[in-house]
Amino acid sequence: MKLGVSSYCFRTLMASGGMDLIGVLDWVAASPAGHLEIAAMDGEYYLENDDVVRDTAKHAEELGVPIVNYLVSGDLRTADSQEIDRLRRQLDVAHRFGARIFRHDVAPWAWREQHPGEFESTFAKVVEGCRAVADHAAGLGIVSTIENHGFFMNGADRLARLVHAVDRPNFRVTLDLGNGLCVGEVPGRTAGGLIDVAASVGVKDFHIRRSAGDGWLKTLAGDYLLGTIAGHGDVDLPGLLALVGTKPDLPVSLEFEGPEATPDAIERSLKNILGLVGAA
Repeated sequence: MKLGVSSYCFRTLMASGGMDLIGVLDWVAASPAGHLEIAAMDGEYYLENDDVVRDTAKHAEELGVPIVNYLVSGDLRTADSQEIDRLRRQLDVAHRFGARIFRHDVAPWAWREQHPGEFESTFAKVVEGCRAVADHAAGLGIVSTIENHGFFMNGADRLARLVHAVDRPNFRVTLDLGNGLCVGEVPGRTAGGLIDVAASVGVKDFHIRRSAGDGWLKTLAGDYLLGTIAGHGDVDLPGLLALVGTKPDLPVSLEFEGPEATPDAIERSLKNILGLVGAA
């Protein structure tokens, strides 16, 4: 398994100034992880700081820690030309990082259509926008992807339909093994429905409850989720990782988002994942 880490795992440390991308790369180089995924969900920072991108890419090459995926927000519900241009510029950033996979959203995380007609009209615009982004990605040798993320474009059927409709050879899926729970889909259903169109995989674990207090996410099915150390939650990671193991060339990245202290929680998550696949 090609196991790595998403910079999202270090978001609290990075936000507080306790660690930057260079520090994250150094941590990864000393860990069992073999690559880094950069999650730029905080806006335009890397668009506006090309020196950071240049220095990070150089350091990654020196360490032998490839940057495999670059993740950004996005809103293609209207296929707005300014937003498409912004995503094209973010693709250029991915190229400068040396990433060969690019993941963008197509709607705000919490947005959900109110009726079937709104879904269909929005879906048509999303297809248009994804094609434009994927075509720019193709010129850079990058695979453009959408993640099963949030409440709108989530669930195996919706993402598989989008890949089919966009109809570009370099448009695929960043498959998150746990996110289908947000829309009430069993993780095995999500993974089984998308593994053949996946370009990369994200691993996370959740505690799942029927009722919960503050800090838990309520899903569309009425369950409650709380992120935790991989292997400590209720997600069937052994079964899911066995499925992922049938695609050994896919980069697999840990995305820890629990309340446990980092980086200890990241270390324990990596160890647990490797143990589950018999590589510890």
